[in-house]
Amino acid sequence: MNKSVEVYLDRGVLHPGHPPIIAYGVMAVSANKELKAGTILQESNGEYSPCGSSGTPAGVLLDDVAAHTASDGTVTAAILKHGMAVESRLIDHSGSVDATPNATLVNKLPGVGIFPCQAGWTSSNFC
Repeated sequence: MNKSVEVYLDRGVLHPGHPPIIAYGVMAVSANKELKAGTILQESNGEYSPCGSSGTPAGVLLDDVAAHTASDGTVTAAILKHGMAVESRLIDHSGSVDATPNATLVNKLPGVGIFPCQAGWTSSNFC
């Protein structure tokens, strides 16, 4: 289950500019709802689900998670809890389809230790 950090860097969501803290969390039941890496998550009762702009983010999903039901058993996935995430790869899946997260949701991430950034190294990374 535990993967090296390089695996998540290759997915394009995790940025190498700061050492990440990655945890494995239990995903809430998501029947008929596949979640992709980059989905902004909220946490409730020890389970993670997609976070919308009215929620409080708790992490960013680093694995793809297939739709599942309670009868499938517990599904866990890697979650970025602290570090830098590539903003263009972030997803708001709190509705029925993937969407680009609005500024309200993205601006909440630094408050929980996740810092959105550009995809590559630019001069702005060093300001």
